Amino acid sequence: MGKVSVIIPARNEPYLQQTVDDIFSKAKGEIEVIVVLDGWWPVPIVRDHPNLILIHRGVSQGMRPAINSAASISKGEYLLKCDAHCIFDEGFDEKLKADCEPDWTVVPVRYGLDVVNGKRTDEIHEFQYIRRSSLRGKEWPEYAERVNGQMMVDLMTSQGSCWFMHRKRFFDLGGLDDVNYGTMGREAQEVCLKAWLSGGRYVLNRNTWYAHWSKPSVDYPGRTAERAKSIEYALHLWKQNLWPLQTRKFLWLFDKFAPVPRG
Repeated sequence: MGKVSVIIPARNEPYLQQTVDDIFSKAKGEIEVIVVLDGWWPVPIVRDHPNLILIHRGVSQGMRPAINSAASISKGEYLLKCDAHCIFDEGFDEKLKADCEPDWTVVPVRYGLDVVNGKRTDEIHEFQYIRRSSLRGKEWPEYAERVNGQMMVDLMTSQGSCWFMHRKRFFDLGGLDDVNYGTMGREAQEVCLKAWLSGGRYVLNRNTWYAHWSKPSVDYPGRTAERAKSIEYALHLWKQNLWPLQTRKFLWLFDKFAPVPRG
């Protein structure tokens, strides 16, 4: 099966080395890891691995440009994007490849991460719904009762710290829109809405997992304005059904997952 290109956008990430080492130790197939150092140098620099690529930006350009630039030089048949403070299941790459159709975007089960000990916690996150008022994802543990025992489950949206798809699919959907959305904000909803409303699927794979550290929020200059731009554009684009590749209406997704909590 094909190579996986792992993309890690990173800025001021104290656990980047742990994340990179974990990915290389847990993967069972052919991978490459592309880290975008967005306006900073880690000290010490990330230790070398075969098939590790570092892209350094002298000035921060933001999350979306980082992901797009890494995807543009990737050589894998598949892309996995993850945050720079994660650990993974043994063989996560092979398990994700085994259940990923060409028009799917797939998310592993997310656990909490104890970064000090490099271990996952018992805190589990599987389901979120989209709030109509803001397009923000909100925890939806009650949905698990509807899909008890299912291993591949349709997912309305997710937190966004990890997603997986065919590389061709990423570019067929236009990559991430860093012009209209701005450099950051509502990434998960951009990814999931493109997956569903283009006619594809957004799927939770319960056969594998990753653990993610809830990093304290940092208010970089311009970040609040960028997030506001993302929200304003996303609300207009999706609620008015204006995306050019759209084959399903925005409200189709709410009908599919009905009843969806209000908010």
